Amino acid sequence: MHLIFKATLIALLLHGSALAQSGEVTMEEKVQNILFPVVQFKDATLEQALEYIRVKSRDLDTISQPPVPKGVSIVLRGGGSTDMISLDLRNAPLIEVVRYCAERAGLQYRVEKHAVVLAASFEEKPAPPAATPPPVLGNADQIIFPVVQFREASIAAAVEYFRVKSRDLDPEKKGVNIVVNPGGTDAKVAIDLRNIPLPYALAYVAELGGYQLSEDGQSYLLTPVESK
Repeated sequence: MHLIFKATLIALLLHGSALAQSGEVTMEEKVQNILFPVVQFKDATLEQALEYIRVKSRDLDTISQPPVPKGVSIVLRGGGSTDMISLDLRNAPLIEVVRYCAERAGLQYRVEKHAVVLAASFEEKPAPPAATPPPVLGNADQIIFPVVQFREASIAAAVEYFRVKSRDLDPEKKGVNIVVNPGGTDAKVAIDLRNIPLPYALAYVAELGGYQLSEDGQSYLLTPVESK
């Protein structure tokens, strides 16, 4: 068993080296090839564990070359168990670290195009906005946000950030208009994404806040799911 594990680890390292040279790296390849030499949690919250994985993944990512961003974004939809997480792993691929954290929190996980997503269930929403390409308004998919980081932000605050920042990041300096339809809750969103196109960032934030993202040809629309 030791020899098999060692051979598997060497194969992963060689594969990661080949990916780095090609410059073509998908999220699926990242989560399999970013290796954590040591992961030790002692009574950590789920949020603390995921934040550690996010930050450390950027340090350990040896396969991503510009313009591919370093590290992995992780999105937590809702909360999980409040039980503390304790782990002691060696030479574990990132996806295995996520899997252990998800299991201990009673959550499922899924690798999407721009992030790893943890949620109570994916069966209730078979086609969530972020799992399939979100609607693209004009050249919105060319507006790339280097960092999207919210900590307990309101939907109004998040949307205002996207409105203002999109003008700075838009190659044509036009930005996008975003309308939040009335009737939603006062949900707060926490998110940490890197180098993500505006439509995907909006889709994640909309879903976390309980909204459906659409567009009418002039503006992005966030409509409360409860009112539909």
